[in-house]
Amino acid sequence: MINFNKTANGIAVSAGSIPVMDFYDVVVIGGGVAGTAAGMAAAKRGLKTVILETFTALGGLTTLGLVNIPLDFVSGLGKEMFQELEKVKGLWHRNTDPEKHKLVLDRMIKKYGCDVLFQAQVIDSIVEGDAIVGVVIQTKTGPKAIMAKQFVDASGDSDAAYFAGARTVCGRPGDGMSQACSLEFILSGVDWDKYVTSPQKADDPRWLKAIRRGLEDGSLPFEVDNHLNWITHLPGRPEHCGMDEVSICFAHSRNCFPIDTHDITRMYLEGREEADFLAKWIKQNIDGFQNSWLSQTGALMGVRESRRIVGEYVLTASDIAHLRKFDDVIAMSTHGYDIHNYEGPGNVKWAAMEIDGKTQYVICNAGGWGSTTPPPNGAPLVDVHGRPGNEAEFEPGGYYDIPYRALIPEKLDNLLAAGRNLSSDVEAQSGARLIMCCFAMGEAAGTAAALCCKKGITPRKLDRVELQNELIASGVNIGQHTREIPGVNADASSEIEEAYLSTELFSKARMEEQKKAGSRKLDKDLLDPWNGKW
Repeated sequence: MINFNKTANGIAVSAGSIPVMDFYDVVVIGGGVAGTAAGMAAAKRGLKTVILETFTALGGLTTLGLVNIPLDFVSGLGKEMFQELEKVKGLWHRNTDPEKHKLVLDRMIKKYGCDVLFQAQVIDSIVEGDAIVGVVIQTKTGPKAIMAKQFVDASGDSDAAYFAGARTVCGRPGDGMSQACSLEFILSGVDWDKYVTSPQKADDPRWLKAIRRGLEDGSLPFEVDNHLNWITHLPGRPEHCGMDEVSICFAHSRNCFPIDTHDITRMYLEGREEADFLAKWIKQNIDGFQNSWLSQTGALMGVRESRRIVGEYVLTASDIAHLRKFDDVIAMSTHGYDIHNYEGPGNVKWAAMEIDGKTQYVICNAGGWGSTTPPPNGAPLVDVHGRPGNEAEFEPGGYYDIPYRALIPEKLDNLLAAGRNLSSDVEAQSGARLIMCCFAMGEAAGTAAALCCKKGITPRKLDRVELQNELIASGVNIGQHTREIPGVNADASSEIEEAYLSTELFSKARMEEQKKAGSRKLDKDLLDPWNGKW
């Protein structure tokens, strides 16, 4: 019962007391891929750890959100996760089975002795001085406090950091609007073999022509998007029998404010309606889908970005374009700018920046040519040196670093952020948000939290070399084999082959082929992550 008095602006409630549920060494807020990795990393080092998850499964978008395409570098606990998925036939190239992925993460968490609380939404933070010392969760028997020495905010929305008073930013500058959100859906009864070998797919792999026809003949009520974002195969289910299952990213909500309860509700309702009519349209218009049906929509909305911490370092668009390396690297990514348009169809794979005193529209790698939204006034896309078209050059196998400082909030102690809520500008966040990059950030944050507990220090005082060597000793790739990182023991681990799966597309041979053909001539593999060549 809450006792209250009416005020001019609302109600004044009596604070009362909140019972303490438990004490931990490390508390992780959020059980998506970043939070799951953080929990495992801390628990495997002997720390009493719990993951607090609002929903009912670990994995976030990879499981509940049906985003079954974990791209970017794979090493450390990520490599172990891939191996476990393979054991249950839940992995094919870079496609996963969301249901099997839930079970794999459950088992891995149990293996490392990490506690989990589902349906445990963090509603407040407890701060003492400059340090977070606890969080409050809502339970069926009322609010409960959970106290700890160290915290990892992997909520995606920086919930714990925000409630603790840390400085955060949300969405784009000016109005705070976040880029488009998507509700993924699964189609069953697909003749996958017919689809992948069809002339239609060869001629129109991103469904550009099909969408235009649908808008012209009225079979599409409006332009949800101007291209297919991706389609992935669900492994370990019926295959090569005309009854395959695929996951599709097509539905989009625009004008998004995903930390607003009313707006996130609007997007779920909108997403399910879109999935319904898109499934019917696909059935009638795409080869191989004639016997398909809508079998599932995501239980979790695909929010690409919202509230980000402001940390000791803010990762920028320039950092990505220049493939910048940092001494305090804890994760890496090959993913370039990828903003799903705020207010209308399309996506942006470029960032505006000043080069030689002139505003240029820069892409990070050859994938940037796939932007479906051109720069203003017909301006050309260029590389980071301002070279357009066939003159553009990109570093083969190029990647950029995520620095440890981007996980540390300003001023607030005992808290690290990991995942899509890292300290970054909008363009940099759009690149660093891939699943395995978030997983790597989580593993680094959980490892750092464990080391801080053992040493009785705050994350900002942790020696980055000690953290890096600890990660490397656990099989994590932070680029130690491609360059010298001051103080780092590169010989501690030699298992890097799997870490480069996602950079195959940018091999020297591929880049040479691109240059010969002309940079604007797209290698279809660059835009077809579902083609089985990942």
